[in-house]
Amino acid sequence: MKYKFIGLLIAVLCSAATFAQITVKGTVKDKAAVPIPGVNVFVKGTQTSVSTDFDGKYAIVVPSKEAQLEFSFMGFVTQTIKVDQKTVVDIVLSDNNQTLDEVVVVGYATVKKKDVTSSIASVKGKELQTMTVGNVTESLQGKVAGVQITGAGGPGAQPRVLIRGISTVNLSTDPLYVVDGIPMGTSINFLSNNEIESMDVLKDASASAIYGSRASNGVILITTKKGKAGKTKFTVDMSTGYQIMNKPYDMANAENYANILNTAYTNSGYSEYLPNAAQYRGKTTDWWGAGINRNSSVTNASIGVSGGSEKNTYAISLNYYDSDSFYDIGGWKRVTARIANDFKFTDKFSAGITLNPRYETWGSPSNWADFVKIDPITPIYKPADQLNGTENEYSIYARSPSYVWNPVAAVKRYDDYTNLYNLNSNAYLQYEPIKGLIVRTQGSVEFGNKIWNKFSPDFVIDAAHEKAEINSVERKATTNVDWTWQSTATYSKTFAEKHNASFMAGVTMENYDSSDVWGYGEGVPNNSESMREVSAATKNRNSSGTSWSSSILSYISRLSYNFDSKYYLTASFRRDGSSKFMANNKWANFPAASASWRISNEDFMANTTSTINNLTFRAGWGRVGNQNLPASVYQSNIGQGYYVIDGNVVDTSYPSTMANKDIRWEIVEDVNFGLDFGLWKNKISGTLEYYQKTTKDMLFVKQFPTYSGFPSYATIWTNVGSMRSNGIDLLLSYKDKKGDFSYGADLTFTTVNVKMVSLSTDGEKLYGSSNRTLTVQGEEPGYFYGYVADGLFQNQTELNSHTDEHGTKMQPYAQVGDVRFKDVNGDGKLDDKDRTKIGSPWADYNVGLNLNFAYKNFDLVANFYSSIGNDLVNQNISDLYNGASLTNKVSGLDQMAWHGEGTSNYIPRLSKDDNNENFTKFSSLYVEDGSFVRMKNLQLGYSLYNKFGFDKLRISLSGQNLWTWTKYSGVDPEVGGGVLGSGFGGWNYPVQPTILMGLNVAF
Repeated sequence: MKYKFIGLLIAVLCSAATFAQITVKGTVKDKAAVPIPGVNVFVKGTQTSVSTDFDGKYAIVVPSKEAQLEFSFMGFVTQTIKVDQKTVVDIVLSDNNQTLDEVVVVGYATVKKKDVTSSIASVKGKELQTMTVGNVTESLQGKVAGVQITGAGGPGAQPRVLIRGISTVNLSTDPLYVVDGIPMGTSINFLSNNEIESMDVLKDASASAIYGSRASNGVILITTKKGKAGKTKFTVDMSTGYQIMNKPYDMANAENYANILNTAYTNSGYSEYLPNAAQYRGKTTDWWGAGINRNSSVTNASIGVSGGSEKNTYAISLNYYDSDSFYDIGGWKRVTARIANDFKFTDKFSAGITLNPRYETWGSPSNWADFVKIDPITPIYKPADQLNGTENEYSIYARSPSYVWNPVAAVKRYDDYTNLYNLNSNAYLQYEPIKGLIVRTQGSVEFGNKIWNKFSPDFVIDAAHEKAEINSVERKATTNVDWTWQSTATYSKTFAEKHNASFMAGVTMENYDSSDVWGYGEGVPNNSESMREVSAATKNRNSSGTSWSSSILSYISRLSYNFDSKYYLTASFRRDGSSKFMANNKWANFPAASASWRISNEDFMANTTSTINNLTFRAGWGRVGNQNLPASVYQSNIGQGYYVIDGNVVDTSYPSTMANKDIRWEIVEDVNFGLDFGLWKNKISGTLEYYQKTTKDMLFVKQFPTYSGFPSYATIWTNVGSMRSNGIDLLLSYKDKKGDFSYGADLTFTTVNVKMVSLSTDGEKLYGSSNRTLTVQGEEPGYFYGYVADGLFQNQTELNSHTDEHGTKMQPYAQVGDVRFKDVNGDGKLDDKDRTKIGSPWADYNVGLNLNFAYKNFDLVANFYSSIGNDLVNQNISDLYNGASLTNKVSGLDQMAWHGEGTSNYIPRLSKDDNNENFTKFSSLYVEDGSFVRMKNLQLGYSLYNKFGFDKLRISLSGQNLWTWTKYSGVDPEVGGGVLGSGFGGWNYPVQPTILMGLNVAF
């Protein structure tokens, strides 16, 4: 009887609990009465949540009438409703036009967008995830005004990122990346775009000076995704497809190739090189088809889980990226994981830790141009009658008389790969002893081990020209252990309701230690994979090892103040000490200040609120530094080499770099003026900015003076002068919604003008890229420097009139049909003094256009990017049009090249000797307009909500780099390079069109 009573009591209690729960239903719509799918409906204080379906409907069980429901959706104002006795709760969400309340990340803090006084651009992670890229910065292209991104083809390649142009001429131009508050160097290949919550670009020095010596090229702050209190959420994001490699040129077939060479030979007075060209008809070797795959796969996949309670949140993700090369071998694979855990022990004390392990492997042949350049007559393999049965597997290939090594054989021999193992850890402790005072300490440790392996087998294709009679093996292991520690104290308080102030002070330490060991040997007993070890080498073993380190100690502070949300002032100061400089120059100071005036908050603007939602004027000034040079430039270094004497290897030493104890910081100082605006409930918004940057004491490595007695290859680091750049940034946005149809457009526009103000001595010239670029005072750095190709000599009269005042020909070896080089200085001679500026690699404008549309469950995104006004050097012109070499030529060159008066004024006559140096002189013949417009991304998606057991299910089809308009005849108009060697295009690995299917699931 007792047990029956207990059972009855339990049943009654359970029934009471059941009856206490309430099921609430309803519909969520916008102001136009259109249902909103995907709205998060959350029971506050619990982990219970649901999402609205396609019709905006939801049903959720709440524990009692005291429960509160929270309705949230991106782009709308979050609402919280108490249930009371209601079982039906219909909600109308208001558009969230308060974009100024969005949080923006600044150095060592976050602020509301409306409180920002400097030049900062923010991009949400959702905008980046529409593209499948190995390096997430490529997704930024065209989305941020003032940021110029040049894509880089090839698996694992890193794009060039310039924030408001260049700030240095000889050092890296890459910005500093800061991930979750920790400086991570100049590459973020380790991050998947699915891990990113937001990216904030600090464009001016008033914003970036807080990072001092690391910030001369700008700073990109990255916030990764964290867990949120609520039910556990799972996400699966995947895209897979293929990249397309098109043959860049229509090359001559065997018969046409023979005709082209025969013409070149007979034009130079020789017999035909390949008589009876018709005999090669139908005998063209398809090198491209034999070695290059038109399609190569690419896959990007992420699995994530996040959730937690008010005391503990977590986010875990596993990411995989795989991009094959367009050969049968090679590519780039990356596996990363991110584990983030945040704890709130009390209202005053919190902590968190993030672990980011990763593995990468990469390697790919780089000889794809040889598949185009090699002659079409040579077969891939040696004929059977040329084999004697003793050849190894690498010696059965045919040799081309063009001196292009057999590319199929080269790919077969390829064994050059790198593996990277890395673990980064990031932890913080935060304490709020009193209201408004936050003390935070944060540290990061990164361990990395990179192992490079290369094996070169022995082979003999041609005993005189194409062979390696002995095999070799190399291995290099590089280990790095880097740590960062920073502690800050921030106090914020509001006085007399209208005075808001915040002060931050702190200290940071960074230390970087690396070491490597290298081993080499020859004469491995055979070429099998199991024997490809340095210890298996029997001859000429060699090894070396070295280590290096650097460190930075910094003190930081920042004061922010605003009065009545109208007048804002921010000032920061950082003092850096670097181990790369001697005591007298070790420390440098980096101050900054900025102010803004929110004009729209003034009383006299009260009658304009229906039209003008935001109008803010900003001004800023700051100074940042650059110490991105080798660790010990104040020391003289001895290089090592060797000579072979009487068959014996003799080690040698020589002075390689000379000390400069007076080397000092490179300093960048800039000013910025900006106007932010929002009109008609922020349907139209944007930013217009003007900036000017001045770089002083530029760090540069120069040849040591020859009068010193040191060899000509000895170099010395020094400070060479100053440079100034200026320009404007414009961001213009429009967004609207009509019923089920919403749409928006963002336009970015950037200009950069850069000039050298001074060099270390008057009249000094800095050459680059084999003396093909020049940097002088008053001009932009690294402009193309060569002869002016003034058309072709069309007839004998033109040739005879190209003389000095005495009738002496300026081009004595020229013939009709050759290039006429311009006598620029008019002295009647054609010499080095006639070399002049023939182009500039720096664009006048960079434009981005980003469109988005949505109709019910469909969404469409289109991104375009354009570079306008820059020149490029097409180095392929010599390979394609020069009859002096035996490489293959473009199809129909014998008719395209000059072959009679008026037939061409661009492509010179075909000549075996090229005595006029049509192609060996660097001239404007090689310089082309490099402007282009490219469709970066086009994606169509369809989403379902609360179907098949998923909160959200989205499928998409996208194309990347599908269409490019350009007059440039090279392989690809996106060409990077260093400052003094920028814009030299050639057989660069192209940015490839990509077709992808995508799947995004949340549950």
